[in-house]
Amino acid sequence: MYIGEFLLWFGSSIKASTRKKLGKDYFDGDMKLSEVQKDYTKESVSNNPRPIGPYYAYNDRYLEIRGGMFENFRGIVTWISLVIFFIPYSSGNLGLTILLKLYNHERDNIASGIFAITFFSTIFLVSLYLCIRYFRYVYRLELFTIRHIRVRFNRVTRQVYIQRPKYCGGTVVFKWEHIMPANFSNSDSDMGGTNMVNLMSFHPYKTGFPVAQSVGIGKNTYNSQDYKDEWEFIRRYMEEGPDNLSKPWLSTHLPMPLHGLSGHIKPMIHAAKNAPTFWMYILLIPVFLILLPFYTIGYFISECLCWQPRWPKVIRQAGRKGKTVPKETTLSDYPPRVQQAILDNRIEWGVRDDKTGKLIDYGNS
Repeated sequence: MYIGEFLLWFGSSIKASTRKKLGKDYFDGDMKLSEVQKDYTKESVSNNPRPIGPYYAYNDRYLEIRGGMFENFRGIVTWISLVIFFIPYSSGNLGLTILLKLYNHERDNIASGIFAITFFSTIFLVSLYLCIRYFRYVYRLELFTIRHIRVRFNRVTRQVYIQRPKYCGGTVVFKWEHIMPANFSNSDSDMGGTNMVNLMSFHPYKTGFPVAQSVGIGKNTYNSQDYKDEWEFIRRYMEEGPDNLSKPWLSTHLPMPLHGLSGHIKPMIHAAKNAPTFWMYILLIPVFLILLPFYTIGYFISECLCWQPRWPKVIRQAGRKGKTVPKETTLSDYPPRVQQAILDNRIEWGVRDDKTGKLIDYGNS
């Protein structure tokens, strides 16, 4: 489910006129100068680096981990979409069935048959148009899109590559030194207990890109230490190499029926453990027995109806001897309309002096 990535990109690339129509105010994303100047790749945050994953690749040149902020809810949009898709499917099927019966002289009342064909054809065409024209903005969050967001850390080029759908910002390239762990970068941002993924961001102060870009990596967790352990694993891989680290188990890009099970069962187990009474715990059991298959099957259907594209050739070859180093993402990589929208939203990413609290002009205003 790419609703998190979509909302983040939408908030950064929304046109000023659209923002005004929606009544959407600019948010205050100001950060302290010390926070954005800090090089987070040099500081150890854990003595227990662990590859929690899921990982798709791990070698001397790069490691690759799954991205995506709300994978544990994936399947909901799929079921909603299948119900909506049933309207044009059923109306088209009924109209075609009646047409074939008239053609084969299996129906006596021709007038009623023509009326029924016209009626179902109208429903089919209207509902199909609405699905393609409008509902596609919903179903593409899980269906007919990239199967999984991937994040590749290349220790040779010292770059981070993020593969996302175009409506979430597309594939981007940033320097490794510019990465900022968002879950524990300061004492006020500990995300423990929230069942979130490990959030990483690239602030415009570091990248020069007008707005911040963020990505969630790995699995959802309620344990804040998991964030630090996995970040430390990635940090040591990039800074020191893979020699003294545990090799992660590699997952497949292909659809698998059990992929969605772990992501859905953990929140349910957590809810059961924190049930206020024994009777509430008992009541949760039948709910889990219904919801768990519902979510898991929806997740699998979503995987089957998506695809996993290859990285661009320059990223696949990055780090090999004699090969080109991928160009970092800049504003010019986007269409003119999107460029202007991004520039309109750069005011949200202010940087304030630690002592005076005044905004600092770092070329983003």
